[in-house]
Amino acid sequence: YLAPEYAASGKLTDKSDVFSYGVMLLELLTGRRPVDKNQTYMDDSLVEWARPLLMRALEENNLDSLIDPRLQNEFDPSEMTRMVACAAACTRHSAKRRPRMSQVVRALEGDVSLADLNEGVRPGHSSVYSSHERWIQ
Repeated sequence: YLAPEYAASGKLTDKSDVFSYGVMLLELLTGRRPVDKNQTYMDDSLVEWARPLLMRALEENNLDSLIDPRLQNEFDPSEMTRMVACAAACTRHSAKRRPRMSQVVRALEGDVSLADLNEGVRPGHSSVYSSHERWIQ
């Protein structure tokens, strides 16, 4: 659950906690562990494995490749999409581009548009959010 900036500097911030929360969301979504030594070299980190799948899921409105198959599609697609969008935003490599935890909470509760997770990210700079806004709002 270590944020990239913590691994580099040894300093924890509020945004480090946001990253850790995003990893926990990924665990819930995928049913995978954060680090699995039984996976291939490229897939040993949940975050690195999930990043392209998060983008694809949001762009194509298709969660199949990301969501734990043991759920057997027994979930609310709108709520699951909120979790996917929040996990993607929370696990951004750049701490500056991660949302505040209060934004994540409001997004998960459905009180705000998922576009609010983009605050501080230039439009078009994150293909995950700029492309999925058209169908999520």
